[in-house]
Amino acid sequence: MDKREARSFLSVHRPSEDPVDARIAEAKKQATADPELAQWWTEEQELDRAIGAKLAAVPVPSNLRARLTSRPIPLPVAQRSWRRAALAAAAAVVVALAVLFGSWRGPFKPAASLADYRDEMVSFISLKPTLGLETSDLTRINDFLAKSGAPSQLELPPPLRRLEPVGCRTLRFRGQDVALVCFRRESGKTAHLFVVNRAALRGLRAKPQFAVQGEWTTATWIKGDHVYLLTVQGDQSTTEKYISDT
Repeated sequence: MDKREARSFLSVHRPSEDPVDARIAEAKKQATADPELAQWWTEEQELDRAIGAKLAAVPVPSNLRARLTSRPIPLPVAQRSWRRAALAAAAAVVVALAVLFGSWRGPFKPAASLADYRDEMVSFISLKPTLGLETSDLTRINDFLAKSGAPSQLELPPPLRRLEPVGCRTLRFRGQDVALVCFRRESGKTAHLFVVNRAALRGLRAKPQFAVQGEWTTATWIKGDHVYLLTVQGDQSTTEKYISDT
């Protein structure tokens, strides 16, 4: 099992679960012997915890239990027949969805939404992740990403290319390899560029899309087979100047 395969199995395994697949057990064993893989898995778990905490912070309506357990109003016979048919159809849809999303751990992975991707990437950099390679040489960065199986040979907008790179790393999103390249801005802050395969996401548009998440402004655009997501601390005008020639 190579390092890329080990990351694939570890990315869908919860540490609290006993590995039911021998390949997951093998990947865990490999992580204990490989410092780089162990560091990647530790940061992957930190990202999962951050996302879990964010979901847990969503308030639950105080009357939700009462609404779910309230006694339904009796319906006339004709309406009951219609309701049974509707429930049967709904059950079929639920089963289909269960099969669809249950296959995430298999070879088929439905495309995620751009909003999900954007949210997870911003949560990730909020943890101030370590880099797999620290260098200002873009050639070395492309070589590192290529060997890791992540998108490489990136097509950068000229304004972004003029910034000094500080390094890169790879991570996983819903079973997809993601490249992260960091650049030092004029202010001394860091611009984070995430790149993933275009097929991994839905809800994409031809023109750049901007969004604000806390202190971060993101810009997303498509180039070739890849989706580029730039995250910058600042407003939209600050972010736009780094992709103005896209």
